[in-house]
Amino acid sequence: MKFKALVVLAATASLALAGCGGKSASSGGGKAPLVVAVVVPLTGASAKTAEQMVNGAKLAVEKVNADGGVGGRKLEIKVYDDKLTGEDAGKESQRAITRDHAIAIVGGQTSGEALAIREVAERAKVPFITPSATAESVTKGAVYTYRIAPLLTDYATGVVDTAKALGLKKPVVLNDSGSAGLLLKDLFSKHAKEVGLTFAGDPIEYPINGTDVTAQVSAAASKKPDGVLIGGSAGSDHGLVAKTMLEQGLNVPLIGFSPILVNDAIKIAGKAYSDLPGVYSLQNLDQTKGSTKSFIADYKAKFGEADLTEHPAQTFDAINVLTEALKASGGEGGQKLVDALNSTKPHDGVSGKSGSQIEFSKDRHDGFKGKYLVTYKMKGPKAEQANLGG
Repeated sequence: MKFKALVVLAATASLALAGCGGKSASSGGGKAPLVVAVVVPLTGASAKTAEQMVNGAKLAVEKVNADGGVGGRKLEIKVYDDKLTGEDAGKESQRAITRDHAIAIVGGQTSGEALAIREVAERAKVPFITPSATAESVTKGAVYTYRIAPLLTDYATGVVDTAKALGLKKPVVLNDSGSAGLLLKDLFSKHAKEVGLTFAGDPIEYPINGTDVTAQVSAAASKKPDGVLIGGSAGSDHGLVAKTMLEQGLNVPLIGFSPILVNDAIKIAGKAYSDLPGVYSLQNLDQTKGSTKSFIADYKAKFGEADLTEHPAQTFDAINVLTEALKASGGEGGQKLVDALNSTKPHDGVSGKSGSQIEFSKDRHDGFKGKYLVTYKMKGPKAEQANLGG
């Protein structure tokens, strides 16, 4: 019993030290780097997107350090692989704080990972910004957790509005069996009622990360819809649905959001993205915006590619917003960094529709508000912005 008590005390002391907001990293004359943990799934189905997120963070840090860092102190990125699981996301976040003295965490590609990171960050009093997770629960009631990414509700609204703009009269809903898919089907239905759009029967559920959606697409085709609205989190599922639609002759537009654009989806969909009447995706990236063009050019020059989704851009913005807060806090973490984040001035990021801004306050930890999403149409493996009249 005494041994157990000592273990508990040691763990508590470790978290208390971490809760000092990275003060241990400022020893040695105050010039040691400020460590920012980037926790993403470097292995698994989303590895390509995770790699782009890390690259976005690296690009931001390179620019920050070239400009003098934070009061003369450099930012240092340390990357952790959460393997696309909440369990590993929690473990890696804890390791980042207690072993590497991270002053803040950026990451959480999915909401499951982000919720696990949030639990660690809130307990340790270390600020956490997710540039990808969309579920409202990630930031609801949080003190140390922030988001620079779309909200699931806004995605759902955009998908339904795109269907209306295309003139669809009776689309069908396909949603995955995960928590995001179950929520999306309700969000689709709610907004459809608000704008007077009627669905072709009840939503049809497919298994998340499944290998066969033949039965579900066949059920959708039997309703004779004039479009398909897809709600889910796994990009591979979106590609598989598109491929199966083409194989079964369900030649109608497919409308979803960012998972349609990820590498796995494009690879699996094959020619479906060209041969279907239209494959549309909502994304938090406006490639007509000057800052976005500059970001894409810089990314391509450094990493040799530029077919990007919103994720690396949002990660780039997260590092920049965090940097400004660190400057305001004098390089201090914990509550001082939270106070600085809560006083964030409107920030023109590289993500978001032209005219949108990122801003936090004590009562609002979701950076984007208003109209910030952009509709894209797939042209084979490429995506082009679609002008649908607003």
